[in-house]
Amino acid sequence: MARVSEKAVRSLSLNDLGLGALAPTASNAPPPSPDASTLLAPDNRVLRLTRRAIELGFAGVILSGPPGTGKSWYAQQIAVELTGDWQAVRSTQFHPSYQYEDFVYGYRPNDEGVFESTAKVFAEICDDARLQPDRQFVLVIDEFSRSDVIRVFGEALTYIERDKRGTEFRTASGETMVVPANLTLICTMNPWDRGVDDLDMALERRFAQIDLGPDVAVLQNVLQKAGADPVFAAALATFFVQLNEERNERLRLGHAYFLKCIDRQAARDVWALRILPTIRRAAGLDTASVARIRAAWEVVVADPQPTAAPAADDAAAEEA
Repeated sequence: MARVSEKAVRSLSLNDLGLGALAPTASNAPPPSPDASTLLAPDNRVLRLTRRAIELGFAGVILSGPPGTGKSWYAQQIAVELTGDWQAVRSTQFHPSYQYEDFVYGYRPNDEGVFESTAKVFAEICDDARLQPDRQFVLVIDEFSRSDVIRVFGEALTYIERDKRGTEFRTASGETMVVPANLTLICTMNPWDRGVDDLDMALERRFAQIDLGPDVAVLQNVLQKAGADPVFAAALATFFVQLNEERNERLRLGHAYFLKCIDRQAARDVWALRILPTIRRAAGLDTASVARIRAAWEVVVADPQPTAAPAADDAAAEEA
C-alpha cells in the first residue's frame, strides 16, 4: 500500500534569493511554520495568473525569465498560497543527468541487496495527493529546461493533462500510477538554457507560461531601504534599465544580481565577483558589447568629483 510521504521542503526565504531587504520581518527571524502565510499580496500578478491558468485547465505553469528575477522564490511562495501548507509542497531540480528513474520510478537495492522498483519524487507526491483528495499539493520543479523533459516524464507526460487526471496507467517498470486532480506543477525556466526549443514544442499545450522580467522598482526599493546615496542609486538604476534593453537578451540580468550593490565599493566587488563573469559568458565572442557595458558601469561606480570651493567675492578679497 502506498505510504504517505513525510518529506517537507523548506521554503526559500528572501535572504536565499538576495531579497532579504524586502522582508517585512528581521532577517534573523525563525523560518515559517508549516502553515505560515506567504509574502505575496492577494492581487499579486504572478499569483493571479497562476490561479487563472489552473482555472483554464493547464497542468501547471512555467515561470520563465532571465537569471536573478526571483523565479524560484515566486514558485515556492505561490505553491504555499495554493496549498495553504508548506507540508504539501515538494521540490526537485532538473539537471542534464536527471532521468526518469530519478523522477517517477527507479530500481534501487533494498537492505538485502535486491533491486526493487522505488517511487521517486513525482510518484510519491502523486500517491500522497491521491490519498488526500481534499488537500491541494504542489510540486515545484526548478531548472525545468535543463534536462530532457520528455524522457524524464515518460508516459506520465500524457496523464498530467487535466482531462486525463485520475486515469490509471502503467509505468515503464510495470507500476500502476494515477496523476490526481489535486496536484499542480510549478516550474521555473531560464529561456536561454539548452533544450528550451524542444521543451516548448512538447509542453506548450500542457503548461501556461508566465514571464518574469527584471524589475527596477525592486532594485530601487532595496537601495532606498539600505540608505544608498541617491545619486549613486539613480545611476545604478539607469545602468540596470539600459542593460535590460540590450539587443542580445542573454546579456540581460535580473534585479537579484544588483541587490547587494548598496554603495560604490560593494558595487565594484559584486561586479568583479559576479556580474562581469556572467556578462562575459553570455556575450561569448561579442567582446565589443562587454567593453561597452563595462564602460557604462565604470561611470556608475566612479567616485564623485569633489565640489570646488566657491571663489571669494571681491569684497572679501579686498578685506583680506
